[in-house]
Amino acid sequence: MPKNIIVTEQNHVIRGISRKELSGNWIKVTLGVALYFLLSVIIPLFMESFVKIGRTTQYIESTGQTVNVSTLSTLYQFFLTGAFMFGLCSFFIAFFRRKDINPGYIFNGFEYYTKTFLLMIVMGALIFLQLLLLIVPGIIAAYRYSQAFYIMADDPAKGPMQCIQESKFMMNGNKMKLFLLELSFIWWIILAAIPLCFISAYTVTHSLTSGLLFLLNVVGYIPLVFLQVYMGIAKTVFYDLLSGHLIVNHQSIV
Repeated sequence: MPKNIIVTEQNHVIRGISRKELSGNWIKVTLGVALYFLLSVIIPLFMESFVKIGRTTQYIESTGQTVNVSTLSTLYQFFLTGAFMFGLCSFFIAFFRRKDINPGYIFNGFEYYTKTFLLMIVMGALIFLQLLLLIVPGIIAAYRYSQAFYIMADDPAKGPMQCIQESKFMMNGNKMKLFLLELSFIWWIILAAIPLCFISAYTVTHSLTSGLLFLLNVVGYIPLVFLQVYMGIAKTVFYDLLSGHLIVNHQSIV
């Protein structure tokens, strides 16, 4: 069991480390994260828009819209999300620690597919059970287990339950810190969400073809890719502080 390190670094310091590491590497890292978005978001969206197998339509009374519901897309996300999450964590860790920017790390989760799938299932079940009680306990549970995929990506020999238990231990006293770190990105989050909000509002009042709607959504996700890069590296800094891999030299931070 790792030491319970309490992260005391201020949020602007963690963001500063992230920006320093990304300096000169934004494009390369963004390409890797874009691959993750393609596999985990765009492909399911494509299935919902164009693949007729297993697709049904549902009418939403509140908006007066008919939307496509794809069983194939749902199954794709259910069975592959864990592997992609592991891959993204592997990619971030490799970049932050070694400046190894290889988009192929996004596929690392398939080498440990059973473990990543079980980790996703167990985490989801634990968080869902807490949500059944109240919203707040569910949110707390999500933060409690937030480091599990980083832990597994850092040491794939560990099993799902070990990763969950270590995340629970590491996050003891650090859940609020991670929440505040994420909250410190609020203006970035708002800016990144604006395009999709406009697209959603536009589709409510306009009838669009599946192709055009798909294209608009893809464009709308582009700012979220850049947000994921910045926040993802910041969360990797947070994980390395938690795990003891990183000790901050404040004089080296610009």
